Amino acid sequence: MVLNSLDKMIHLQKNTANIRNICVLAHVDHGKTTLADCLISSNGIISSRLAGKLRYMDSREDEQVRGITMKSSAISLHYAKDELLSETGCPALDADGDL
Repeated sequence: MVLNSLDKMIHLQKNTANIRNICVLAHVDHGKTTLADCLISSNGIISSRLAGKLRYMDSREDEQVRGITMKSSAISLHYAKDELLSETGCPALDADGDL
Protein backbone atom coordinates (compact mmCIF):
# COMPACT_ATOMS: atom_id res chain seq x y z
CA MET A 1 0.00 0.00 0.00
CA VAL A 2 1.28 3.45 -0.89
CA LEU A 3 0.74 6.23 1.63
CA ASN A 4 0.26 9.42 -0.38
CA SER A 5 0.07 11.96 2.40
CA LEU A 6 2.94 13.06 4.61
CA ASP A 7 0.37 14.69 6.89
CA LYS A 8 -1.36 11.32 7.30
CA MET A 9 1.93 9.64 8.28
CA ILE A 10 2.66 12.40 10.81
CA HIS A 11 -0.85 12.02 12.26
CA LEU A 12 -0.38 8.23 12.60
CA GLN A 13 2.98 8.66 14.33
CA LYS A 14 1.65 11.16 16.88
CA ASN A 15 -0.59 8.47 18.36
CA THR A 16 1.81 6.06 20.09
CA ALA A 17 -0.83 3.32 20.01
CA ASN A 18 -0.30 3.26 16.22
CA ILE A 19 3.46 2.65 16.39
CA ARG A 20 4.93 -0.81 15.89
CA ASN A 21 8.73 -1.09 16.13
CA ILE A 22 10.47 -3.93 14.36
CA CYS A 23 14.11 -4.84 13.96
CA VAL A 24 15.40 -7.33 11.40
CA LEU A 25 18.10 -9.55 12.95
CA ALA A 26 19.73 -12.56 11.35
CA HIS A 27 23.14 -14.02 10.62
CA VAL A 28 25.31 -12.58 7.81
CA ASP A 29 23.92 -13.24 4.29
CA HIS A 30 20.49 -14.37 5.48
CA GLY A 31 18.44 -11.72 3.66
CA LYS A 32 17.98 -8.86 6.14
CA THR A 33 18.59 -6.15 3.54
CA THR A 34 16.49 -7.98 0.95
CA LEU A 35 13.61 -8.17 3.45
CA ALA A 36 14.02 -4.45 4.23
CA ASP A 37 13.93 -3.66 0.49
CA CYS A 38 10.73 -5.72 0.10
CA LEU A 39 9.06 -3.88 3.00
CA ILE A 40 10.12 -0.54 1.50
CA SER A 41 8.78 -1.53 -1.92
CA SER A 42 5.42 -2.43 -0.32
CA ASN A 43 5.14 1.27 0.59
CA GLY A 44 5.88 2.36 -2.98
CA ILE A 45 9.19 4.00 -2.06
CA ILE A 46 11.10 1.79 -4.49
CA SER A 47 9.97 -0.43 -7.34
CA SER A 48 9.21 -4.05 -6.45
CA ARG A 49 11.56 -5.04 -9.31
CA LEU A 50 14.43 -3.32 -7.49
CA ALA A 51 13.69 -4.87 -4.08
CA GLY A 52 16.66 -6.96 -3.05
CA LYS A 53 18.93 -5.38 -5.65
CA LEU A 54 18.86 -1.69 -4.75
CA ARG A 55 19.98 -2.05 -1.09
CA TYR A 56 17.99 1.09 -0.23
CA MET A 57 18.97 1.12 3.47
CA ASP A 58 22.70 0.81 2.70
CA SER A 59 23.36 4.53 2.34
CA ARG A 60 27.15 4.51 2.70
CA GLU A 61 29.20 4.21 -0.49
CA ASP A 62 31.39 1.44 0.96
CA GLU A 63 28.27 -0.58 1.83
CA GLN A 64 27.05 -0.30 -1.77
CA VAL A 65 30.46 -1.20 -3.23
CA ARG A 66 31.07 -4.19 -0.94
CA GLY A 67 27.43 -5.33 -0.91
CA ILE A 68 27.29 -5.61 2.89
CA THR A 69 25.53 -3.62 5.60
CA MET A 70 27.99 -2.05 8.03
CA LYS A 71 25.84 0.51 9.80
CA SER A 72 22.22 0.14 10.86
CA SER A 73 19.57 2.36 9.25
CA ALA A 74 15.99 3.19 10.19
CA ILE A 75 12.91 4.16 8.20
CA SER A 76 9.20 4.71 8.94
CA LEU A 77 6.78 2.63 6.89
CA HIS A 78 3.00 2.53 6.64
CA TYR A 79 0.97 -0.62 7.25
CA ALA A 80 -2.78 -1.13 7.01
CA LYS A 81 -4.50 -4.49 7.55
CA ASP A 82 -7.54 -3.33 5.66
CA GLU A 83 -8.59 0.04 4.28
CA LEU A 84 -11.57 0.05 6.66
CA LEU A 85 -9.63 -1.08 9.73
CA SER A 86 -6.75 0.42 11.67
CA GLU A 87 -3.55 1.83 10.22
CA THR A 88 -0.17 1.99 11.91
CA GLY A 89 3.20 3.56 11.41
CA CYS A 90 5.96 0.98 11.48
CA PRO A 91 9.54 2.07 12.10
CA ALA A 92 11.90 -0.58 10.75
CA LEU A 93 15.58 -1.09 11.40
CA ASP A 94 17.99 -2.87 9.05
CA ALA A 95 21.09 -3.80 11.00
CA ASP A 96 24.38 -5.47 10.25
CA GLY A 97 24.72 -9.13 11.26
CA ASP A 98 26.84 -8.35 14.34
CA LEU A 99 24.20 -6.96 16.74
